[in-house]
Amino acid sequence: MALLLLLCAGGPSVHAADRPQPVDEAATLDDVRYVIGLTAANAPIYWGQNERSTGLRPFVALRWGKLRISNSGAGGLIGETNAGGASTDLLDRDGWRLRTGLRIDRGRRIQDDSEQRLSDLPRVRGTLRGRLVLTRTLPGNAAWSLTVAPDLLGREGGTTLQLGYFRQLATPEWLSGLGGQWSVGADLNMGSKQYMQSYFGVPQGAQRFVPYEPGAGLRNASLGLGWQRQLDHDKHWVLFGGAAAQRLLGPAADAPFVQRTGTWTVNLGLAYRH
Repeated sequence: MALLLLLCAGGPSVHAADRPQPVDEAATLDDVRYVIGLTAANAPIYWGQNERSTGLRPFVALRWGKLRISNSGAGGLIGETNAGGASTDLLDRDGWRLRTGLRIDRGRRIQDDSEQRLSDLPRVRGTLRGRLVLTRTLPGNAAWSLTVAPDLLGREGGTTLQLGYFRQLATPEWLSGLGGQWSVGADLNMGSKQYMQSYFGVPQGAQRFVPYEPGAGLRNASLGLGWQRQLDHDKHWVLFGGAAAQRLLGPAADAPFVQRTGTWTVNLGLAYRH
């Protein structure tokens, strides 16, 4: 059970992105694949903050037939979405895929805020989110996806909605020396009133910021470039990386604690896949 909880736990909400991934070949119940590795990332400590953090974390993913379990960042190497969690396919036919799953949302515990400017913001309790993902595969190794993720435990986590796009790219000539496979992903994220109030609201009595009660609306848009390369003939070792630009929108961008609406993230990792 402890291992399952570790795998289902997603990363901080600022990094989460359910972009569709290349569809693997059909697996049977006897087909077990796993991924283990390390990834280093640099990102803001929280939505809209100037202060950034760099961290190194392990990741792991497991695919057993139609069941996929992963923590954040590992699932893309076995056909799962980057947000991590546990999922299985309900429908996969004629270019349409319907997937359901669960993931642990860790909520908000800001521990790397050296200036303590966010200390007035209340903790958001972790919760269990459901996920329903509808994906439409397109010609040219591309796909659209629509993801709904409600708080299943009623811990004021609200519901998020994401519209995503993914496409594999031909390697640009000026990057041909790196080899590997390139991809681009974009997404538009929205939140319910409860979600926006929990993650972007400011309660009465806060000393650093004026009270703020956002309504339902847009949270952010992002555009990212990803890369991965097989390092050995048997295709077990994989080097991968990515960069993304993000911009807060709507009620999220208007939150009093936001210092900047635009930011970026980068990551680089090494994995063993079997």
